[in-house]
Amino acid sequence: MNDRGFCDPRFRGIALSATLAMAVAWTPAGSLEDDASQPILIEADDVEVLEAENTSIYVGNVQVDQGSMRLLGDHVTVYHREDRRPRFMIALGAPASFKQLLDNNEGEVLAFAKRMEYDADKDELTLIEDALLIQGADRVASERIVYDRARAHFRAGGSGRVKITITPEGE
Repeated sequence: MNDRGFCDPRFRGIALSATLAMAVAWTPAGSLEDDASQPILIEADDVEVLEAENTSIYVGNVQVDQGSMRLLGDHVTVYHREDRRPRFMIALGAPASFKQLLDNNEGEVLAFAKRMEYDADKDELTLIEDALLIQGADRVASERIVYDRARAHFRAGGSGRVKITITPEGE
């Protein structure tokens, strides 16, 4: 470990390989079904793996790719189960961003927030602080947006008003 607490650059590849098995797709409802079965690539300036705590921390220009899904952030923490499957992920950025193609050529979902949390057990992506969710020409902006993949809907609210733009089809 170096003085910042991160893995020596010579060992980053080993740490990255060790943690690939625990990464997860942040796939919203209607996203490409094939994405979850695609290989995962995580890149960052620094990686720290805390095996005893079942945690991996990625810092600096973090990019997570799986199929059509891409997550970008300044800092991503993955909390995983004993079997290395992720149970919870937190991405921080100014803002962190997420994008993924939808099934049936329906375009893509884009999301932006200063903090994103993915709960694998609930299959929910939570956008916190300056949150924006975009699907096609439709937009939702709020301080907090919870995107529930299992039930294919979202909830928005928080300290300010929710702003939604719905564009009729064909426009």
